[in-house]
Amino acid sequence: MTLGPNVLHLVLLVFALPCARFTLSEMRHRPLPRGRLAAPALLAMACALVFLFIHLGSQRPAWMFAAALAAGLAIGALRGFTLQLQVDHMFDKVRLPRARGSFLVALGLVAAVLLEIGGSFAGPNGLPFRLIAPEIAAACAGMLTGRAMAIAMRWRGAPHVDLHRL
Repeated sequence: MTLGPNVLHLVLLVFALPCARFTLSEMRHRPLPRGRLAAPALLAMACALVFLFIHLGSQRPAWMFAAALAAGLAIGALRGFTLQLQVDHMFDKVRLPRARGSFLVALGLVAAVLLEIGGSFAGPNGLPFRLIAPEIAAACAGMLTGRAMAIAMRWRGAPHVDLHRL
């Protein structure tokens, strides 16, 4: 594991901050198109992929990262299947309940990125923080992805609700 900040830390921020921003519109109870619903999950998975490179570079077993990702996928899918959806099939939009969960998970992803960056600035003293950050990011990415996949599976079968207001 290299000491000090590097370009990957900037890449992590580029993926994690927009992920948190996109989850804000879900929290505000606004109708979302399909792409806007998938954006946080895609950004979180890209961030987790960068963390995977960092994790493998630290000579740690890959199963720890995979276990965190699988647990996150299971939790996110369970949450996605239990959400009450309002789907407008005509305009291809969905409104989710005022759940703050996805925003908190995205903030967990940002916190994992900040742990990694802060640990790199701290040098050898920050190593414990840098060792746990990839697993946190994998779990958060799994939760956002599992939730988005479950919502996408339920989308077609959900009853139509008119969400378009002139």
